[in-house]
Amino acid sequence: MKSEFSRYRAGVAVAALLSLTVMPTGTRGQESNGSNGGGGGKKLAVAHLPDGQPDMQGVYISGWSVPNERFTAEERKAWDDKMVKLRGPNPGAYGNEWAEGSLHKDAFKPKPGTVMVIDPPDGRIPFQPWALAKRNYIRDDWLERPEFTDSRVRCLPAGPRFTFPSGYNGWQVLQPPHQVIMLQEHNHNYRIIPVDGSPHPGPSIQLWEGDSRGHWEGNTLVVDVTNFTDKTWVMGEIGGEGMSVGSFHSPALHMVERWTMRDAENVDYEATIEDPNVFTRPWKMAFGVWKRAPKEYENFEYACHEGNHWDELTSAPGQKAQK
Repeated sequence: MKSEFSRYRAGVAVAALLSLTVMPTGTRGQESNGSNGGGGGKKLAVAHLPDGQPDMQGVYISGWSVPNERFTAEERKAWDDKMVKLRGPNPGAYGNEWAEGSLHKDAFKPKPGTVMVIDPPDGRIPFQPWALAKRNYIRDDWLERPEFTDSRVRCLPAGPRFTFPSGYNGWQVLQPPHQVIMLQEHNHNYRIIPVDGSPHPGPSIQLWEGDSRGHWEGNTLVVDVTNFTDKTWVMGEIGGEGMSVGSFHSPALHMVERWTMRDAENVDYEATIEDPNVFTRPWKMAFGVWKRAPKEYENFEYACHEGNHWDELTSAPGQKAQK
């Protein structure tokens, strides 16, 4: 086991060094008639790099986004009432500080009622009964213990929610030979995805973000992700609060992601998720993960402040917390 881990660690180190070499982005393809992306009109066709990979390189902001799951109006009102009692009637940004709203004036608008969970048809994560009760307890009592708090709020990796929610800051994609590297502005997350046919490490290695192995199917990057820990959630909410908070999984979690270049400017995302220890069946989620950023856009160094607390969450309404 030690030798296997050493080989795996060495492979990650080499990949990290390769990630420092930025391949020049190839010339974008000729214009082609459009997609359902923002602004309408013509879209640029996808170009290819010398090694044959579709050219996904560049800097992106979030694409289109919708609620995680389909809850009834009554369920959402009950949740909103609970949040008003906890946080007060004017919660401020409530996660909107993460979004790039001013850059989405021409964004694709999905049909009303669309949610990220596209299968099962009811738009709900198919938890086993005991697991649903546990998820709801975590969600409704998230201040009870530290592990009930979103890992991102604790400055820890997001786990399988690397792309989620799609409103989080910016990304950069690099494509050295035989790899796709994704750098996320939020909490300086990164993924190194080999596309050379190499296998996953053995099951004794468990990683917060899982282990990713990919291949291309046309303009779609298909990524198989395994070797997770049980310390993260498969879904969360912007701001770390919301009705899908606490959607936990076990180390048996297995994901197959499909990153599809709809055109040279927009990337759509779909994932099939299974964990027989927690869910009753495999299920799917989908959303528009990225749109290419404006030319002047850049990602900044991200600083996460572990140990922060909010006065309004640690004291009675109208009172300051005691230090």
